[in-house]
Amino acid sequence: MRKIVAMCLILLVGACLFICVSATKTRRDAKTILEVIRELSVSKSPNDTFDSFRWKYRGKLKDSNVCSMHFCTYEADISNKAIAKLHLLPYTEMKVWFVVSRGKLATTMVEYRVALEGANSPVVHVQQDLCTHGCGVRFDVNPHGTTKQSWNGLVEFNASAAQRERDAALAFNLDCFSRVRGCQDLTDLLPTVWQRAGSGQITSRLVGLSQRLEESHEFPTPDDF
Repeated sequence: MRKIVAMCLILLVGACLFICVSATKTRRDAKTILEVIRELSVSKSPNDTFDSFRWKYRGKLKDSNVCSMHFCTYEADISNKAIAKLHLLPYTEMKVWFVVSRGKLATTMVEYRVALEGANSPVVHVQQDLCTHGCGVRFDVNPHGTTKQSWNGLVEFNASAAQRERDAALAFNLDCFSRVRGCQDLTDLLPTVWQRAGSGQITSRLVGLSQRLEESHEFPTPDDF
């Protein structure tokens, strides 16, 4: 009996150690790539910043099969699949795309999702357009206001967004990679943008273009893009 208990304790300690080591590495990889995206948002030479990152992490970046002189996409995948395969935690994944158009880095997109049992697994997309005007919106959030739609979110911003908006958009909760029951909704994935409002609802912490136009009944201005 003692041998069985000792064996169970060893297996339990081993499983906990495996989770801690694997989750730490996953969070570190995600943190590294998010730091690059933050640097791109303020860099005066985003192409040089991306080229340096692409060279340093060339083994972890995959380019698309349709790259040409005019367009190419690079992708990085980060997940807790090693833990999830053992059914210890829900599968959690962060995918990042870098879009190069006509030789210039044009867009970064982050997809962060958790595969839960049930109909609605949470996913959030954050898109950064690397120009000051003329591509994408300055800052936008969906869903916005107070809503029961808590599992599918989108944040978009460009280089003219305020620093606090850029910071909030990229402040992903990396603890989702190691949370036992997994992150349940948008307030868990990106708590700097959404918060719980009671009665099964969430509300956006920041006001984006869509919400401002809905509430003011105005038309967008050139400064919004």
